[in-house]
Amino acid sequence: MADVAVSFLLSDVLWKLTSSSIETYRLLHGIEDDVAALRLTLEQIQAVLEDAEVKQRKQKAVEIWLKRLRSASLELENVLDEVPNEAMQQWLRLRLLIQRGIIYRVRAFFSSNYHQLRFRIRIVQKVKDVRRRLDAIAANRSNFNLSHATISVDDARVGGDRKGTETSSLVRLSETYGRNTEMEMITQKICNKYIVRHYANDVRVYAIWGMGGVGKTTLARLVYNHETVATHFELKCWVHVSEFEIEKLTKGIIESIDGCRCKLSQLDKMQVHLQNKLHKKRFLIVLDDVWNDDIRKWEEISKPLSCGAEGSIVMVTTRSQEISRTMARVPEFIHRVGCLSEEDSWSLFKKLAFGVGREGEDIKELEPIGMEIVEKCKGLPLALKALGSLMWSKTSVVGWQRVKESNLWELQGDKVDILPALELSYDNLLPYMKRCFAYCCLFPNGYEMAKDLLIQLWMTNGFIPSCGKADLYTLGEEIFNCLRQRSFFEDVENNETSIGCVCKMHDMMHELARYVMRNDCSVITIGKEGIGLIFEHKYLRVLHLIGIGGPTLPESIGKLKNLRYLNLSGSNINVLPESIIYLQNLQVLILHSCIELWKLPDGMRYLRNLQWLDITNCYKLQCMPGGIGKLESLKRLSNFTVGKQFGARIGELENLNLLERALEIQGLENVKGLEDARRANLGRKTNLKSLDFVWGNRRERFAFRLPSDGVESVLEGLEPNSNLRNLKIRGYQFIDFERCYLLSAIGKLPNLKDLFISNLYLVRLHEDNNTTSGDGILFPSLETLHIASCMNFVSLPSNLPRLKRLTIRYCPALRSLPDGLQSLGKLDYLEISGCEDLVRRCEKETGEDWPKISHVPDIHLS
Repeated sequence: MADVAVSFLLSDVLWKLTSSSIETYRLLHGIEDDVAALRLTLEQIQAVLEDAEVKQRKQKAVEIWLKRLRSASLELENVLDEVPNEAMQQWLRLRLLIQRGIIYRVRAFFSSNYHQLRFRIRIVQKVKDVRRRLDAIAANRSNFNLSHATISVDDARVGGDRKGTETSSLVRLSETYGRNTEMEMITQKICNKYIVRHYANDVRVYAIWGMGGVGKTTLARLVYNHETVATHFELKCWVHVSEFEIEKLTKGIIESIDGCRCKLSQLDKMQVHLQNKLHKKRFLIVLDDVWNDDIRKWEEISKPLSCGAEGSIVMVTTRSQEISRTMARVPEFIHRVGCLSEEDSWSLFKKLAFGVGREGEDIKELEPIGMEIVEKCKGLPLALKALGSLMWSKTSVVGWQRVKESNLWELQGDKVDILPALELSYDNLLPYMKRCFAYCCLFPNGYEMAKDLLIQLWMTNGFIPSCGKADLYTLGEEIFNCLRQRSFFEDVENNETSIGCVCKMHDMMHELARYVMRNDCSVITIGKEGIGLIFEHKYLRVLHLIGIGGPTLPESIGKLKNLRYLNLSGSNINVLPESIIYLQNLQVLILHSCIELWKLPDGMRYLRNLQWLDITNCYKLQCMPGGIGKLESLKRLSNFTVGKQFGARIGELENLNLLERALEIQGLENVKGLEDARRANLGRKTNLKSLDFVWGNRRERFAFRLPSDGVESVLEGLEPNSNLRNLKIRGYQFIDFERCYLLSAIGKLPNLKDLFISNLYLVRLHEDNNTTSGDGILFPSLETLHIASCMNFVSLPSNLPRLKRLTIRYCPALRSLPDGLQSLGKLDYLEISGCEDLVRRCEKETGEDWPKISHVPDIHLS
């Protein structure tokens, strides 16, 4: 297993030494020979790195050599990062001086040359020093008889292309092998009201125990989702027990039941709340991955659980037989999960190794090798999944033999141990994929990781290598999918919240990540008083400070010249320090739900590497800083607020044509007519898939009125790109409402699937009461239409061929449905509320409009 930190560091440093940036900045001029020598030295070391990692397990001297190499590589990386950092700081100093006038332009010329000379003298000495260190390390490699690595053709096929694989298919696949009998047995026991009884106000516990990776959680999940269990228990909840702390676990149970964050902080109040939730209800609570053996903690946690109805039960999974005995108490409520049989093991492995994408291949030569690999997995499902998905990427007999004969199996001996199998799977990842996986050890065990967040962190840490003009985020998605397919991530699903796709790591995978990063990562906890110390770490790249209480950050944050990622979500800050403009490497700035934030720094236009800016739910932010349109690297911008007297006008959006995904534009009442709206240049932003237009203050828009002097033309000027899929229009009000039609430019968007209209003085969607025009059908792809609080809306369109969902709320002037509605064969959801006359006409069987909607499967009237 090539050391993840050293392997990636060497690759990264070599890339930096050979990249064009060295020549571009010309700050290493005069030491080209040293740079060339460094490249050669690192290439020689890289060739023997794989063998060094294997030998360090048995030779302490090799382990020490790798630590020295890691230290020197980090030093060289820091030195090389200083080169572009200094160039960017020089650029910023020059801009700030020029901005101040002609006298300062002269000063800027001399100041720039002086700073450049000082920096070059210092950096040249650092390069020469680190070169001497690496030369000595390279010379020492001959003492260990290290062999050069050999790369097989299969190693280039790590990612593969498993077309048609669903995000959670591997999880479902493992659930179908060898656990049905155990599932039925446990289900019958916990649903038997005569067996599951309370004694002395004590709640029953059923314990599932077994070694790591054997499938305890999978079995518990099968029982939890069983049809009999679903009907037998009134209430179910699942909690991953990362830490067996009384307050934390009690809060976790509450949150799992309520489905939202628990804001209670005192244990007694949490226990009372939980008692009220469980009182006289038959419940099933699953506590997954329990490590606690302190019976007093369990007794405290179980106090509010004894109020449930007869038949309530807590199911725990644990690796410890002792914990299972302590919590379950009686043998019939303890189940040990054994390894899979040889037959089930081979079936699971074969399904993965020769599955989707390899049908029809001749596998006769590979099957005997596969059977020997399966035997080494010793019936552990996680090992079988990891190696089965690994072998799918290997097509040659040589590649299969290399896995079967790996020295890692020697660490296993005769005992059942999962780590060799997982290390083998990890070993066959490319260096940058190893780094991406191992970095996840910084998250707590059992943490639900958002794919978007992971890719952001990989990008800002420089883990994703650039590949021509390929988008780094797209490459990050490919890495994520590869790690998912290889079982490094599990429980991948699309969350219904704004978080999007989320995943978890099996606890054994988490242990593997911690193991490979044991010398390079640590997690520390600091109090509020220690926050200031963070800003002294000048090489910091990622800073995740959620929910800090102060009104601002110290100016010293400007010292973090290497910072790429800054997350201050949920903090009480009201302004950001102006020194933030010195963070010239900053790529991601997340200010989500900073509800006190009212101003962004005026100098933000100088953050030329900024790619993501999230200011969602920053309600007090009244405008964007002037010059934000110069941030032409910006790809994600959650919101843009048009200023009235101060701040950015809508024309600042003109050149931000890399914007993608979603954008909400607020303050559109400050846009002055058609030409002003056109300056936003939304038609050129072809990567935007979702737009939200908001007129008026978000919290007061229901009382908002606008004059009629050309405002109606603003919507026409905001013509979106043709790739748009989702559009919201809210709070658009003006006096001359009789002329308010949704302009045909929006109706002609060929890919628009979802349209949300709220609080408009709107009469109808189209002037002639249908959705056809001289150019053909309007809204040709529309699937969801939501109209709310449009008091003057009188007529629905009659021809929306792809419409699936229709929602009408509080449109009292709408008194009938169009005759063509019954021809909408794809319509499967209809909701009408707050429309008294229309609801009466749509009543089942008796309403005049009932024949028009009787074919719709799901109807809600209120």
